[in-house]
Formats: sequence, C-alpha cells, structure tokens
Amino acid sequence: MTVLFLSQIVPYPPHGGVLQRGFNLIRELGRHAEVHLLAFVHPDVLPTPQTLDESRQVLQQFCRTVEYFPLWPKANAISKVAALGAGLFSQDPFSVVAHRSGAFKRRVGEIIRERRVDVLHVDTVALSQFVPPGLTIPAVLTHHNIESLLMERRAQVETRMLARWYLQREVQKLRRYEADRSRTFDINITMSVPDEAILKQLVAGVRTAVVPNGVDVDYFAPDETPETPSLIYTGGMNMFANRDAVLYFLEHVWPRITAAAPDVRFLAVGQDPPKELQAIAARDRRVTVTGYVTDIRPLVRQAAVYVVPLRVGGGTRLKVLDAMASGKALVSTTIGCEGIDVTPGTHLLVADTPEQFARATVDLLGAPETRRRLGDAARARVVERYSWSVVGQQLLRAYERAADRVGRVA
Repeated sequence: MTVLFLSQIVPYPPHGGVLQRGFNLIRELGRHAEVHLLAFVHPDVLPTPQTLDESRQVLQQFCRTVEYFPLWPKANAISKVAALGAGLFSQDPFSVVAHRSGAFKRRVGEIIRERRVDVLHVDTVALSQFVPPGLTIPAVLTHHNIESLLMERRAQVETRMLARWYLQREVQKLRRYEADRSRTFDINITMSVPDEAILKQLVAGVRTAVVPNGVDVDYFAPDETPETPSLIYTGGMNMFANRDAVLYFLEHVWPRITAAAPDVRFLAVGQDPPKELQAIAARDRRVTVTGYVTDIRPLVRQAAVYVVPLRVGGGTRLKVLDAMASGKALVSTTIGCEGIDVTPGTHLLVADTPEQFARATVDLLGAPETRRRLGDAARARVVERYSWSVVGQQLLRAYERAADRVGRVA
C-alpha cells in the first residue's frame, strides 16, 4: 500500500497534540505501507536548520519521502497581518487561507501522477483544498476536532465583543466548509464516537470511521517515584483551550482547594505561558509555571493528581491518555475526558463546577489508596484500547473501507 499523507504541521518532535498523533500514526503506517509525507513547517516548533534536519532524519525512518513547505502567515510580521486581513474578507475559514500554497498543490498532483498512490490521507479539513479535481483514488479526511464546534465553544467563553464577533463569523465559515468538503471524501476519520455523531448530524450521509488518539504505553508508564502533595496540568499555552483551562482553574478552583489544603502545589507545564499566568505564579509561590519541558514524565509522576479543567475542546485529549498510561489519578471536566472510553469513578473523577472540582481534588489528595485504584484502572484501559499499535490497525481498516468504496483493493 502506498499512502500520500498531507499534514498541516511537521509531526516532530512528538510532544503533545497533533504532533504526537501524527508522528505515531506515521510510525505505525511505516510498518505496513510506503508513506510519502508532505507537511507545512511551523517555525515556532522547528526554529533552526538543525531541528529541521533532525526531523527529516527521524521521519525518513518511516517514510519513503519527506517534503516540507513554508506556512506563509508565519514568514514574518507583515505576512501575519496580511493573513488576518485576507481571512477577514475571505469566504473561506482562516485556516484554509493560512494554508494556501501553489507549491504544495502542484506537488500533490505530481506525486499522484508519478506513483501508484493507493490512499490520499488529508490530515485536517483545511488541507482538503489540495485534493485534485476528479480524484479516482480513495481519500480520507481526518477531523482532529469538529472544528466548527471547537470554534463555537471558544466563542462562548470569549468576553471581548469584537473577538467574539470574529469567532462567531468563523464558526459559520467552518460549518459550511466542513459540510462541503466532508461529503466529498470516501471516509471521514474522527477521534471519538461523540465527534462522529456530531459530524453525521452536521453533514447528512457522511461516511465515517473512528480512529481515536493513542498513547505510547511503554514511554508513558508508572514507576516508583514518590508522589508529592501537588497537582499538574500539561499542555502548550499557545493553544487557547489550554490557556483558558489553566486560568479558569486558578481563578475559580484553586482558591477552594488551597482553603482546604494550604500546602498543595500546582504545576502548569507547557510552552508560551501567558503573562496573566506568570503574574499569578509571581504572587503565589505554590504555583509553578515551567514553560516548555522536553520530558514531562518526571513531573507527572511526582504529582498526586492530574487535573483537566478544560472548558473548550473536541476530539480526545492526548494529555489525558498520557496521564492515564502513567497510572495517575485524574480529575477532569466532562469536556476534558470527552470521547475517551472511561467510566467516572472507575478510571477517573469527573467534576464540572468549581465546587465539585475542588472537592474531588481535595478528596483525592487525602486518599492514596483511591488514587492508586483509579490510576491502575486508567492504565489498564489505555493499554487495552489506546496503544498506538491498536490505533494504527484501526487506521488501516479505515483505509480499506475507503478503498472498498471506490472498488479498489489497496
């Protein structure tokens, strides 16, 4: 099988979110298929020629060819302003405008003509613009989130009037674009059954398969590190959902926790922490903001409780699967564990109000046996359902369904 894989970002280093999913799925695909990767470079993730070369060397272990393309809004400050302006007046969503590239489009067509490509994998809806007209090979589209729903949730928590207007406008653009593009693919891949149901509701007759996020159960594993009376949240603060989660937690939940457990500490781990978060840490010694951390495992293992106070999001949270694989006790909002096959009270605790979240967290801090029971059950669940080898097989089955639809065996 030959797969042409279009990615909105170079999937390296595999630290969180779409990077982690892309890297591990490409690694799994490389065991069974010839993979050709086309990806956009984000200079904030791969900022130097050395890091770019490293990413190529690693990805070429799994791919027959690896080709990179510049993301034009990130070329300089002027390009960023130009992209925002173009997005404001375009009928297409901003993400589509931001990924426009004649070179990328030409290369897709050339590879399909030059090689016997069995499956075209488009790894986000914004890249569906590069599907050649009249394509006769199976094509699959990944929805890491239902993007219009994610944007709608973000608009609901936005307090600035102009920003909310802009986001609501993007919701309408995304909803139209998702519907128009999704129905043209042989299979639409979602991260979870709830996302699959939402997509089917938005796009009548759409063809779907669930290929959830996964976790490297060997890399993220429990050990004998003693736990300290501390809480942790991990996630890049360059993502709105993570910034919102941490700031919401510290404003509404943290005071209730510290009133009952004054010695507890909180670690916010992730790149680009906002000034508001740094200011809170400066005032409260119990709050530590680490910024980017190459290896989060030692910090996660030391924490007594992993908290997931997400109010915005979609798909499934890789951070939650990582923590579960590490055998940690979790307290999460419903949105935070949405799409993951878990049972509240068995694999983690779920709380949606500040009062409930604080109470559940404080209770776990004082109950090491309960933490151990939850952590063991969480670990067992991800090993069974969410290891990357299991998820990789699900992706291959989705490809087979797409091939069957067009009457071609890949």
